[in-house]
Amino acid sequence: MKIEIDIQPEEVRELMGWPDAKAVQKLFLDRLTEWANQQQQQDSDAVQKWLEAMVQGGRQSFDAYQAFLKNVTGAVQVKEP
Repeated sequence: MKIEIDIQPEEVRELMGWPDAKAVQKLFLDRLTEWANQQQQQDSDAVQKWLEAMVQGGRQSFDAYQAFLKNVTGAVQVKEP
């Protein structure tokens, strides 16, 4: 059985009871951009290393969240031989 739900991100946020963090996200991105610009002027490798760590951390978080959802929903992943 497959169930598809058409829902907007804002509706998911409200459904889950999560706060609207747009203002905080904008502040974070503004400060991050300022920091990256300063770092790139000093040491471009530092920014590259930081971005690689962020991507890796984001991937690990996504994998953990995906595993959580599979456990909650009882989804079974079939591994190919």
